[in-house]
Amino acid sequence: MPDKIEKTKLLLVEGKDEICFFDALLEHINIRDIQLIEVQGKNNFKNEFPILLKSPKFDDVKSYGIIRDADKNANNTFQSVVTLLSKHNHPIPEKRGEFKSNKIVKTGVFIMPDNQNKGMLEDLCLKIVSSHPNIKCVNQYLDCLKNNKSLQIKNSKYPKNLSKAKVYTFLSGMEKYIPSIGLAAKKGYFNLDSKY
Repeated sequence: MPDKIEKTKLLLVEGKDEICFFDALLEHINIRDIQLIEVQGKNNFKNEFPILLKSPKFDDVKSYGIIRDADKNANNTFQSVVTLLSKHNHPIPEKRGEFKSNKIVKTGVFIMPDNQNKGMLEDLCLKIVSSHPNIKCVNQYLDCLKNNKSLQIKNSKYPKNLSKAKVYTFLSGMEKYIPSIGLAAKKGYFNLDSKY
């Protein structure tokens, strides 16, 4: 959490990649009045959120959004955020992707990648680059790994997280490899105007 709240609009995100990605997006759409706050992992929301509420200047906050990865289930993740907001008597949006106000503060929740499907920031990025020419090569490489019967060597198994593997394989195929989704977004590797 930051030492101090500096703006009246906040966006709470899981980690550094999300900070850099949403910083790039906000800069791209010319929004400068939102402060990004990293909670250092999805499991840390329950610990960091109460600290944020007690921070000096939180009373000045007019609105905030919480962005979480759906991981295996968007409904369960949304319910987790609803439980957190309810526990602290903050407004609870009726649906993902909406805001709710109690006349003091307005809250919103977005579940990545698209408020309905399982996944994470990496899945959102894969949707953005789905028509990029390098994706065909990424898929061929990962298919080759999947079908390689000799991958029985220790530490040489098929990737557990296919979305992460695909994104980092995609990034490795760029002119300059950047091993961070957020920094790659700042570099322009993802079309931030994309509607997929």
